[in-house]
Formats: sequence, C-alpha cells, structure tokens
Amino acid sequence: MADATTGQDQAMAAAMEAQKKLQKAIYFYRTGDLTAWNYSVLALSFLGLFLGLFLLSKNILNNRKRKMMALYNSVPVKKDEESDGKQAVLTLEKEKSQEDSAFKKEVLPGDISVQWKDGQITSLYTDSPEADV
Repeated sequence: MADATTGQDQAMAAAMEAQKKLQKAIYFYRTGDLTAWNYSVLALSFLGLFLGLFLLSKNILNNRKRKMMALYNSVPVKKDEESDGKQAVLTLEKEKSQEDSAFKKEVLPGDISVQWKDGQITSLYTDSPEADV
C-alpha cells in the first residue's frame, strides 16, 4: 500500500506541476486591455519614422555638399605658370586620315555614318541612297 500512496503522491505532484505550467502559460499569453501596448508601439513607430526621415535628409544634404566640394575641387585655379610672359608655340600637321575623309565628303539626307570602337568609320547603309523622285 505504501507503493500506492507514493504513486498517488507522484501523480498529485505531476498534476500540480502541470497546473503551475498552465498558470504560467495563461499569465504569459493573457488577453486583456492592450491599449497601453498599442500606444507604445504606435509611439515607437512614429519615433522610427522621424529618425528615418532625419537620417534621409541628412544623407541627401551630405551628398549635395560632397558633390559641390568635388565640383569646386575639380575646377582648376588659374595660375600664372610663366610669369615672364614666355610661351612656346607648337604647330602640328594633321595627317589625312579616314576620319577627315569621312567628314569632308558631302552629307546627303539619310546618309548615316558610324564610328566603331576601333576607329573605323563606315556608312550604316552600304547601298547608295535613292535620289528623290
């Protein structure tokens, strides 16, 4: 009989443990008035929105400033390289190249020339354009 009482005691202890776990779960997952939670989440969302807008505007202004500084730094400052007024004049003769011949010939309506990456200039249409009738 002692075994039966210990078995009942163990069963009662297990039932009490299960009841405690159930009470903890009910407390943890309780439902009720959640207006305080809803208002706090709403306030946090507005705070996040304003923080995001602030960072966005700060980033836009910094990018504008960086571009203006780059533009200002890229403009060469006029310096008087040779203060004594000496200058060298250099004249280069151009060789007659394919580019010069392509651009010197008379351009007709509808004639399209294409300059390729390798420097070659060709006509888009190999056939001669039709004369106006």
